[in-house]
Amino acid sequence: LRRFGHHRQFLKFCGLDLATQQSGTFRGQTKLSKYGNARLRRTLWLAGQVAIRQRENGFRDKFERYIARDRHNADLRRKALTAITAKMARVVHAVIKTGAGYRPFVEGPGPGGRTPLSRAVRA
Repeated sequence: LRRFGHHRQFLKFCGLDLATQQSGTFRGQTKLSKYGNARLRRTLWLAGQVAIRQRENGFRDKFERYIARDRHNADLRRKALTAITAKMARVVHAVIKTGAGYRPFVEGPGPGGRTPLSRAVRA
């Protein structure tokens, strides 16, 4: 994973990048390219499914925000899971590339400019 300088290169390697079919003036739908490593993509997809079933983590929060418009729309749920899979790939790349530990809830600086402790550390 260290050979990829940017997370977009890793997403392309996984086949999680978007591609548009086009010819001349015709422009088709934008969907996953799926040109990358199918086993890695499937592994991240399954890990994403497990992550959204956990009680409390950043992946589930993003999934819930994504499907808030229509919870029963199967197409929206599939797109949300694809977004979670891509997010998981970006997190994996960042953890490996930087060598830092994984933090399930990364919170930005508060109003005073200080970064509060994450939820997992407060317990």
